[in-house]
Amino acid sequence: MDKLDKRMPRLRAIDSGLFQGVQLPNGGPIISHLCYADDVLFVGEWSDKNVNTLNRLLRWLNLVTGLKVNRRKCKLFGIGVEDNKKVRLANVLNCEVGTLPFMYLGIPIGVNMKRAKYWKQLVDRFHSKLSKWKARHLSFSGRVTVAKSVLGSLPTYYLSLFSAPKCVLNRLEKIRRDFIWGITDSRKRLRWIR
Repeated sequence: MDKLDKRMPRLRAIDSGLFQGVQLPNGGPIISHLCYADDVLFVGEWSDKNVNTLNRLLRWLNLVTGLKVNRRKCKLFGIGVEDNKKVRLANVLNCEVGTLPFMYLGIPIGVNMKRAKYWKQLVDRFHSKLSKWKARHLSFSGRVTVAKSVLGSLPTYYLSLFSAPKCVLNRLEKIRRDFIWGITDSRKRLRWIR
């Protein structure tokens, strides 16, 4: 565990006790922030002290680097917290109150991904990439190549994080199969191979 702690970047605010992150179960590390490109997600215990510290850290970032956080794009989420407390602390940060579910990096957060309705976005994107007009203008081998590349890349991000319901997998497979054989709503064709 000591080796893991030395490799993980930590905020000095956590080490000094100014910001309380979230302790992962089974003796896991304390999570305070997650960064991806220009997105940062701060995670911590719900308290006035944490919000005030975060406000000071963002102000300090502006003074030291000259970078300014666009507070209109920021949201404050509170799980199991009363709405009036969320609004009060969102005003301290000069941001909006966020509601669940929300999208982060293209993934819905705060939903039960075992339900097929939350996979609709992926199915719609999959369907649009394998659109009907492409099926008419490509050869059979071209349709196979497009279907393999789309099937191999588009759902991978979702499927690396969530286990899809069987009905969703069947729907994706049907869309791919119909595209390969050139089947559209107006034109039925014979599938030569099962």
